[in-house]
Amino acid sequence: MDFSKWVLCNSFYELDSYSCKLMPNILPIGPLLASNHLGHYAANFWPHDSTCISWLDQQPARSVIYVAFGSYAILTQRQFNELALGFELVVRPFLWVVRSDGSAAEYPDGFIERVADHGKIVS
Repeated sequence: MDFSKWVLCNSFYELDSYSCKLMPNILPIGPLLASNHLGHYAANFWPHDSTCISWLDQQPARSVIYVAFGSYAILTQRQFNELALGFELVVRPFLWVVRSDGSAAEYPDGFIERVADHGKIVS
């Protein structure tokens, strides 16, 4: 990244040491957490969905696949379908954070019902 001195990332060295070594100008400043201070969310564009906490508590430790592409990634319908069907095929607990700003694609027919026993989708 020749156009900047530093790349700030919402992580910490112990979690992403490989990335930090790969790019010496990465500066991990996280984790940045949501805060209720004065009613604002720090480093968060949308309020969090607290229903996932109780769902996570019911899953075995270290068993959940977590996927969140953030606000930068925009998936095509085909990419969205492939990701959804991949979750269905692995039959492991997953937590999928889907954008709620209207850019999300439509789920494959019957997907929500087929993964209801092992998947949690929040937006």
